[in-house]
Amino acid sequence: MEKTSGTPIRLKHVTDIRDGNRKETIVFEADGLYYVKGDVSYLTFEESQEIGKVKTIVKIAQDEVTVLRSGAVHMRHVFRKNAETEGNYRTPFGAWAMKTKTNNIEYCYNEKTKKGQLFLSYILQMQNERVGRHAVTITFREESA
Repeated sequence: MEKTSGTPIRLKHVTDIRDGNRKETIVFEADGLYYVKGDVSYLTFEESQEIGKVKTIVKIAQDEVTVLRSGAVHMRHVFRKNAETEGNYRTPFGAWAMKTKTNNIEYCYNEKTKKGQLFLSYILQMQNERVGRHAVTITFREESA
């Protein structure tokens, strides 16, 4: 089976972080690719951060999302619905142990409108310090040819 190159998409990535009274929202848009292999959907995109470019692959399966990041940030983390999972987060400035307790994962893709949405909410700990509740929403649409 030949590997699909994917369908070009435009995506919007929104992260809401709540920690006590502090609330922060981080939003960016990017061009990327969307493809499906078996029962698994993939989103790939690149973002520019202050420390450099970060390539991200989001692998969406039933009740589980894996995020792989490479470039200026290295991270591999599995988010599993109603479970605690551990991973690492590395930048040129250091590495941190990361733990998440994922509360919710929702994913839908509409074949007719060629639009999809992934929603992920979790409590994040870095180096055993709670850094708040994160809610990530990635919406995407296929780019018309």
